[in-house]
Amino acid sequence: MSTKLKNSQSRYQSKAKVVTIKKFQLLNLVQSTDCLNDAAFEKHGDAYLELPVIIQGDGSPSEVFNLYLLKKLKQTIQYDFKTFASIANQLIDFQRFLEDEQLDCLKFHKLKQLNAIFKYRTRLIEQANAGLISARSASNRINAVVNFYRFLVTEDLVDHQRYGIPFKDVYKYIAVDNEFGARRKMAIKSHDLVIHVPAKAQNSEAIVDGGELSPLTVEEQAVVLKALQKSSREYQLMFYLALFTGARLQTICTLRINCLFNRESDSHGFIRLPVGAGTGVDTKFQKPMTLLIPNWLAQDLKIYINSEQAHQRRIKSNYGDSNENYVFLTKLGTPFYTSKGEQQELTERIKASNSFTEKLKLYEGEAVRSYLKIVLLPTIRLIDTQFQSFKFHDLRASFGMNLLGSQLKYLPDGHSHMTAVEYVQARMGHSNIKTTLQYLNYKSRLQWRSKVQHEYESSLMQYVMSSVNKTGNTL
Repeated sequence: MSTKLKNSQSRYQSKAKVVTIKKFQLLNLVQSTDCLNDAAFEKHGDAYLELPVIIQGDGSPSEVFNLYLLKKLKQTIQYDFKTFASIANQLIDFQRFLEDEQLDCLKFHKLKQLNAIFKYRTRLIEQANAGLISARSASNRINAVVNFYRFLVTEDLVDHQRYGIPFKDVYKYIAVDNEFGARRKMAIKSHDLVIHVPAKAQNSEAIVDGGELSPLTVEEQAVVLKALQKSSREYQLMFYLALFTGARLQTICTLRINCLFNRESDSHGFIRLPVGAGTGVDTKFQKPMTLLIPNWLAQDLKIYINSEQAHQRRIKSNYGDSNENYVFLTKLGTPFYTSKGEQQELTERIKASNSFTEKLKLYEGEAVRSYLKIVLLPTIRLIDTQFQSFKFHDLRASFGMNLLGSQLKYLPDGHSHMTAVEYVQARMGHSNIKTTLQYLNYKSRLQWRSKVQHEYESSLMQYVMSSVNKTGNTL
């Protein structure tokens, strides 16, 4: 039977696990012998890094699950080890369930309820209802297992002709708007074992822009900047870039030294910096856009680049003390965020190496997020004990609100609010103007809420018997 434990504790007794092969490459048998160790092989196809393999509870590889992973590998145009790790982690949950319940996933039954996949779906729903996993996790896992079964049927690895397929494909139609506002229907392939995920309640206090963002007020931004005065220079500059340009953490941390050279400020006092595909500086989905950096900040970045502190960090890094390097590096010389370009370089280097000791280590801004939580927030609360937690990405939303506010304030006569919105859209690189309109709606909502709150409280408080006076002190 399965154990019902949360978090990192196993929900199953099975010891099945996922292990990773650092460097994997298919081999063709050239010459066979009586002894496998003496057989001759030749390399076939590309090498793949960090390939996950599913190991059964008894320590042996799972033939059918690993065959499925290999099949997907051969069909993949652009291998991404994170995607394969995600698939393997979904399937290992099913493997543990099968072992605990002593079920055979290859055995089909005429009665739908007797099939392993149907029983697994029931278990996932039970676990979601008990709060052991989220409904989203349950949905993702059953979808992964359905895709696995589709593979079994396609490859004729099960007797589906006799007993039928243990699920039915269904098609759902959703309305999709293109960038010009034209709407069309799109067919989405689904199945009848889908686990429903309740719609998330919309947070009226947040803007949805690459996640739920909560802009800081101008007063809160001032507190953050004051607390940053005690931070090291690289963290100060990274936070300044987020707050005064709206750049994402990925873009800030992959900024290259050579990008800032030979760039003069425009008539408005900005350095215009192309980022995205082909620039060496990453953006979301590598979308090309232009980052406008205030001249004072660009000059501060150049001063930092020429500092002894930055020089020492570059010496320890992969790129050395060169202009190809990142502007920001950790004390150990590692990047705060590994760029797409460096990922490819590391991958090719490890593939070309015969050593199996080198591991593909990638960074995704963990050090910055950790610094904000462990160092900066406690410093902020020494200034303001009531200051709420915030994410680094909230600085981007704060920039958007600041920019929109200034544009609306100085909007020329005869121009609609959409003129300001379109400018903010361009500066923030939003593909869909609906995302930018959230900033305008958020600003209007804040002003409306503040007015309504004050009016109804003023009219009702005269009848309230409270132990706290109007200044907030206890009577």
